Amino acid sequence: MRLFPLQEIDTYPKKRAHCKMISMKKLVLFFLMFFVLVPCVQAQEPPVAGDSQAAPAAVENSALKTDLIWQRERLDQEIITVKATYQSQLETYLYQDKMYRIAYDQYKQLQTLVSIEDLNQKAKTLGIYRDDVLVSYLDLLRLNLVATEGIELSLKTKYLSQLEATIAYVKNHKEILKNLNERDQVSEALTTFTTDQKNVGKLANEVLVLLSVGNLQMIYDKSVVLKKDIDVYLQEKGTLDLPEIDRASFETNRSLDSAKLKLDAFWTDIIDRGQGNWYLEKFYEDLPRTMNPIYVNLSQSISYLNELLSI
Repeated sequence: MRLFPLQEIDTYPKKRAHCKMISMKKLVLFFLMFFVLVPCVQAQEPPVAGDSQAAPAAVENSALKTDLIWQRERLDQEIITVKATYQSQLETYLYQDKMYRIAYDQYKQLQTLVSIEDLNQKAKTLGIYRDDVLVSYLDLLRLNLVATEGIELSLKTKYLSQLEATIAYVKNHKEILKNLNERDQVSEALTTFTTDQKNVGKLANEVLVLLSVGNLQMIYDKSVVLKKDIDVYLQEKGTLDLPEIDRASFETNRSLDSAKLKLDAFWTDIIDRGQGNWYLEKFYEDLPRTMNPIYVNLSQSISYLNELLSI
């Protein structure tokens, strides 16, 4: 799924009927592709009768799991709600962009004070709706960043902070813009926004890279847990040491180990080199090729796990 690109915003003519176009860089922001993975919960032995600590511990663990499930459900619902809001706002923004372009064409033809004022109001309205769309999009990134478990904690904390600061700036800019009416003031507010937020596209791309790699990390982590559970199951079944199962288990471990080496190398590289220089953003355009070897290893691992259960 992808976000439609936000349209380039052209502002309106200034005094003496000269048309000054203020271009806002196209924010090529793409919707998030993420896996909704249900955590693997291992079965637990029932508490032994007479054990004074087993029952309270079991109750505590059960309560903790229930709380985590509720937190995840609330987060998923919030993501659905914000996504719906974003889609609605985007439709409105694209309509307002069309209205602005019509007003601009009319100004060029008429060159009247009325057409100048109309263009000023259309530019202001378009800027306000742009801020709404951007806030919702950045909030979607923030929520998905919180929900994705496979991201290094230091990186998650860093980018959550940047997203929250950017969201606060855009919200404040919207409130300032709503209270402006003079052409020069509106023009300055839109120009200032473009200058201050020139890197918002890079920030979004870097978060999308983290989400993509984080989802692969989640798949790896859950695959390792599943492999251990399968080994226990086969051990109890008495078939773990059969030659064909031993070979399949070896290939599965080798594929998972290969994925781990690539994931560890990626996180180490990003942490060591990606400090404030948009290093992570460089992966965005070439992300499919960069992540494909990890994806292949994980696909093989999942296939091998299925084979282990079918032998």
